[in-house]
This record gives sequence, structure tokens and C-alpha cells, in this order.
Amino acid sequence: MPLTLTSLGCASALPTKDNYFTAHVLNIRGRPFLLDCGEGTQLRLRQLGISLGTIDHIFITHLHADHVFGMLGMISSMHLLKRKEPLYVHAPRGLEKLLAFYFDFSGKQDPSFPVIHEVVEGQGVFPVMDCEQAAVLSFPLNHGVPTYGYLFREKPVRRSVPRSVAYCTDTAPFPELAGWIEGVDLLFHEATYLEKDLESAIRYKHCTARQAAQTALEAGAGKLLLGHFSSRYKETPAYLAEAKEIFPNTELSTEGRTFSVPRKLIAT
Repeated sequence: MPLTLTSLGCASALPTKDNYFTAHVLNIRGRPFLLDCGEGTQLRLRQLGISLGTIDHIFITHLHADHVFGMLGMISSMHLLKRKEPLYVHAPRGLEKLLAFYFDFSGKQDPSFPVIHEVVEGQGVFPVMDCEQAAVLSFPLNHGVPTYGYLFREKPVRRSVPRSVAYCTDTAPFPELAGWIEGVDLLFHEATYLEKDLESAIRYKHCTARQAAQTALEAGAGKLLLGHFSSRYKETPAYLAEAKEIFPNTELSTEGRTFSVPRKLIAT
């Protein structure tokens, strides 16, 4: 009963020679969900052997280019591959304008498959999707444009305890977040800056590695996974060292790595 998160890209606004833009695949019991879709996502999927045809739901946090511009190229490839199944894109209001421009500009008024924009909008914690594998909830984050995090709660199966994964990027710290994701097994949280650049984090409404670790601690998370690294830093170990001072069970979302959430059995 696998529950894994695979990092496709962990860069922030600018890519580096080692890091693609933000995108991740959450696999819950064999069903993949794409989290954000920065430029180069479809290339990373191919490199890691993940078929475009298996992706039917994309969850976009916000409409900044580094989180969404890879989607248009991916839609084009799906069209060329003669996809028929609908593609559901859960994203804030405004995505419809980007899709309309793309289809108008490219002449693809009638793609080979439906692209359905499910608008993500609300206050507090609210449902956005329900399927056999999981219930998906969303909540607003604290960024410069409408931005939403996602909480995936696995559906119960046999004797195992349901697991959960929270995906939070981009955001500045705010007090409600820890309560909204309390007890989450795996927390992916942005860590764009190090503490020495706290002023930049405040100005651009991002987090430092230390602040991400503090949220994980307050939420009682099982594991913290850091990502969305600024290109200003040539090496990433400093992120890990900073976060582990607050929350020891922290790892970096190194591209190409898959992180597992272990199955927990109900005691009898």
C-alpha cells in the first residue's frame, strides 16, 4: 500500500543547473497526483518513467510562472498522444484565462480531451476532491497572490491507519497553518531562504528553513520535507542544518528522490 512523494523539481523563481522548477508526484496506493507543474515537468516525468497518461488530477498552489508554466507544454503533449480522458486541474481562479489564451494562440480550440478547471477558493480548511484513495482538502496560504496548500488524507484500508500528506508552498509563516495540518505524517513545506536572509523572506512572503521547521514542530508532523530553494544559494546542506536545529526529522526534496510514508497497522 505505497504512499510516496517524488520530487521532480525543487527550485524557486529561477532554475539552476541542478534544479528544475517546482513539481512533485504524490502516489497514493498506485494513483499519482501531480502537485504544481513548473516548466520542465513533463521532461522530468519522462526521465523518471512516470507516464503522462496516468496523470488525471493536477493540484496547482498558485499562478506564479514557476508553479504553472509547465502545464501548457504537458497539455500539448497529451493532445499529440491523442489522450481522451479528462484532465482535472485544481487551481485558483484565473487559470481559465491562461488556458483560453493557450488554446486560442495554438489553434487548439478543441483538444483531444477535456481540460476541466476546478476552482480552488475558500477560507479555513475546505474539501476540493474525494476519490477511492484519498480525501483532498485545501486551505489558503500567505503569499502575494491567492495561494492554497493541499492536505491529502488517505482513505482507511483493512487494518492500516490512514496516512496524510500536506503540501505547503509558497507562503510566509502564519499561526493557523499548524492547526490546519495537525498530526500530518509528511509535510512538504517551502524553504526559499535561510535565516540570514530573513528580510527577503518577509518582503516576498516566503519562509526560511528555520520557520518551516517551526511549523512542522507546532503541527506535530511526522517528517518535514523542504523544497523551493532560492537560486542565490550554491549549496543546499545549510537548509538541512538550519531546520534540524528545530525539527530533527527533516530531509531535502532532492530531485529524483522518492520519499515514503510507512504503513502503520492498527494494534490488536
